[in-house]
Amino acid sequence: MSTAGKQEATTRDTKRARFAGQGEKSGGASPWVLIAGLVMVIALAGGAIFAFTGQASTPTEAVADAGEQPLSAAWNNDTTTQAIFGPPATSGHEPYPLVKAEDGAVRLALSTFDDYQAHFYTYVHDGQPIEFFVLKSKDGVVRAAFNACDVCFAARKGYTQVGDYMVCNNCGSRFPADQINDVRGGCNPSPLDRTVEGDTLVIQVGDIAQGLGFF
Repeated sequence: MSTAGKQEATTRDTKRARFAGQGEKSGGASPWVLIAGLVMVIALAGGAIFAFTGQASTPTEAVADAGEQPLSAAWNNDTTTQAIFGPPATSGHEPYPLVKAEDGAVRLALSTFDDYQAHFYTYVHDGQPIEFFVLKSKDGVVRAAFNACDVCFAARKGYTQVGDYMVCNNCGSRFPADQINDVRGGCNPSPLDRTVEGDTLVIQVGDIAQGLGFF
């Protein structure tokens, strides 16, 4: 090959090498650049997830923060922790557990009242709520009365238990727990008839309905 031919071949090889080098620089990114980009994408995604989860509460937390109580389809008979709460017929308190009648009567477990505390309930009769309470007095008798009396019922404030007494929230009169059902009239809690069948307290719907006029 002549000297001119050799020089031409060398020039072509040099150009090819230069072109190849430029192609690699322009067409392919450095591995370090790719890794850095991937790290940045992961960091941004992680920040977004953290921001979202940090601001939103779980459903359980949201309910707890709001103080809400999920309602259950179970009726409250004090043998379960689940309850439906009835519309209040008196003021100044949270709604009382709603009780359901079966075979014409409301039935409550006697053991519920072993704490000697007044347990308040709501029964809805013909669309109208009626409130009553049940408690065991220190003499061992389980007693029941409407959350109202002949005198102060129009104020619709009901009663509060203080020790062994039921206190009228309207006039402040105090009534010994062991006289409920036995003493009638005036500002005494209006008695609600009840019977005991085995380990169950039974209150007839007809007797509860007698309290419609109080509410």
